[in-house]
Amino acid sequence: MAAPAFEGRGGTGPGFGVSSDALDTERVRYLYRSPASVLASTFAAVVLAYIGIGVVGLELAMAWMAVHVVLATGRVYAWNLARRRRITGTNHRGWALVHDLGVLASATGWAMPSILLYSGQMPLEAVTLYAASIAALAAGAVFSFAIWWRCFLGYLVIVVVPPVGGFLVSDQPVLQTIGVIGIPYFGAVVAWGRVVSRTLVESISLRLENYALAGDLAMAREHAREIDRTRHDGFASLSHELRTPLNAIIGFGQAIEAELWGPIGNKRYTEYASNIVHAGEHLDILIGQAMDLSRLESGRITLEEELVPLAELASTCKALIAERASSQGLTLTVAVDPDLPPLRCDPSKIRQIIINLLSNAVKFTQSGGRIALSIRRSSDGGLDIAVSDTGFGISPEELKRVMEPFVRGDHAQVRASEGLGLGLALSRTLAELHDGSLVLTSTVGEGTTAHLYLPEERLRG
Repeated sequence: MAAPAFEGRGGTGPGFGVSSDALDTERVRYLYRSPASVLASTFAAVVLAYIGIGVVGLELAMAWMAVHVVLATGRVYAWNLARRRRITGTNHRGWALVHDLGVLASATGWAMPSILLYSGQMPLEAVTLYAASIAALAAGAVFSFAIWWRCFLGYLVIVVVPPVGGFLVSDQPVLQTIGVIGIPYFGAVVAWGRVVSRTLVESISLRLENYALAGDLAMAREHAREIDRTRHDGFASLSHELRTPLNAIIGFGQAIEAELWGPIGNKRYTEYASNIVHAGEHLDILIGQAMDLSRLESGRITLEEELVPLAELASTCKALIAERASSQGLTLTVAVDPDLPPLRCDPSKIRQIIINLLSNAVKFTQSGGRIALSIRRSSDGGLDIAVSDTGFGISPEELKRVMEPFVRGDHAQVRASEGLGLGLALSRTLAELHDGSLVLTSTVGEGTTAHLYLPEERLRG
């Protein structure tokens, strides 16, 4: 059966691939993350225009300055508009075009002073500042535009190539040296930009994949919950359908066993009726355990708590198991710390745990063995309800899995005994429902001890 496909933020799958549209959308959002680079380059243009007033005149310097201020104002306005209207998968191409046009216009503005280089009208101090500004702009573009490769390359070519060409054709050795240095610098910036671009794209892809995975997992979790609800409802319906004829079988078997309508004649039939009743009651218990475990796993069981005297709880559990233990030649002892306060719990659930543990002890202990129920304070001030026996014991390998549903030990007598392996799983879940835990310790051939630990808060009423 094919795995169901779930749609996450980045794509579809059972996997979590990222679609190209989703990736491009995030890249465009990155371009609009901050107007800081726009403001910084505009400030540098204003400073350069101020210094160049004596060279090109006030009018030309102010015009160049005005071009950069207008471009910066438009780009900051576009940035603010994009932040308010939000960049989405349907409009990101339009916002990318707006960004590209603004960046290329700014680059053209910065390339314009190179005309003075070709004419030889730019003084050396202005050339030095201009060269430093171009180098800084190229380096800044790595962090500002490298993630959008076409924009990055277009910006570098427009900003760097005209000034470098102007330096190279100059008749001044200093300027020629700057032009020669500019060529490998331009290559280094491109290579550096490629590395940064790949890193940023990989980072964004990973983030989108995580979003997609989280979405897929949420949908898968809901799908699993729906399956679990369907399974529970189906199991509950099946349990009802099974118990209706089962109750009739048990009732008729009990009537035959008691010979309510006269003697049967042959006592063997009475034994058969007794076996029918026993098998029916055992099946009813198994169905009840399976239903309880199903309800617990689906969170449909709640605790009905009250204060329970622990001596009374122990006495009730002993009365329910004593006859079985005696019939198998086992000695059952009960010890309860007399200083213990009442336990705040759901008495039926705690009683069910203890009876499950005692039943297992009776089932897997040889005739002549001993079973002990003790209730006392644990070392951390909580409650320790322990059931120990001198039975077959459990190997370390089996201890790791015997509390899983439908898992039973490998001992021959364990395999031959009745049950589905639900008792310990159900007991552990009921313990956790009371904020406690169930722990088994065992030595093969010497016996097993089950500890039900409950927190101290449950002894405070």
